[in-house]
Amino acid sequence: MPFSQRDQTILSDLGKAQGTHPDLKELLDFYEHLFRAQFAFKSQLAESGIAEDLAKKEVNLTGLANGFSQITFEELNLQSAPFPDLYKRTFQLLIPYTGDHHGLDTEPPPGKMIEWAREIFLSKGPLVISVAGGDLARTASGFSLAPYLQLACDLILPRIPLNLWYREYCPICGGRPAFAALTSETGPRTLLCPRCYGEWDYGRIGCPFCKSTDAQTYYAEDEGSYRLYVCKACNRYLKTVDVRERKRDVCLPVECLVTVSMDIAAREKGFMFY
Repeated sequence: MPFSQRDQTILSDLGKAQGTHPDLKELLDFYEHLFRAQFAFKSQLAESGIAEDLAKKEVNLTGLANGFSQITFEELNLQSAPFPDLYKRTFQLLIPYTGDHHGLDTEPPPGKMIEWAREIFLSKGPLVISVAGGDLARTASGFSLAPYLQLACDLILPRIPLNLWYREYCPICGGRPAFAALTSETGPRTLLCPRCYGEWDYGRIGCPFCKSTDAQTYYAEDEGSYRLYVCKACNRYLKTVDVRERKRDVCLPVECLVTVSMDIAAREKGFMFY
């Protein structure tokens, strides 16, 4: 089964970014390999009963109105057979990037991999905190969870009336936003979930983490295309692209990658992503 249109767009924009951001070659090359592995796995999932169940799942309008995301961890159906296959592939991709050559000799049992994935899902935070550091085993579990969440998003988000959802977290998986886009002069922001790549609208003013409307400010990039919003109430930050300044559509998952220098700058000033 071929990649979805969204997946093809991500890979296409990533290829363009590799040409325009040679300073990020190592990072973008890693994500190209990772995305291809994840998208191929998602294509396999799309042919399975998991996709059929998600496609048949009714949108919970009452839950939506009450602020409940649409997917539970159990509905992702992380079966013990296919999940470890992607885990092993992801772990091998991580080794040259992190320099950690240990781990596969003492591979955790499938149940442990899925337990980590459950903890990561329930945290509502990013699937991984840092590719280059931390617990490599948990990092591999987080990356391996992504195709399940993205498949759920592909099949459910188009059926959600997003005019009922203006909350600070993802309507599909409950993840906190990692990136935003300004698309109009006065309209809401578009937020991006870094877990399932869902996109939804949120108020233009206020911190999407603590909802403070007074403590948030932003720093504009010299060229004006990007803004770094920071909140002094909760010490969190949100990277934002001003699409009004662009002459073309932007792919938010790729924009989130190529703005890694903004992550570094924010964290050096003591702000956190989540």
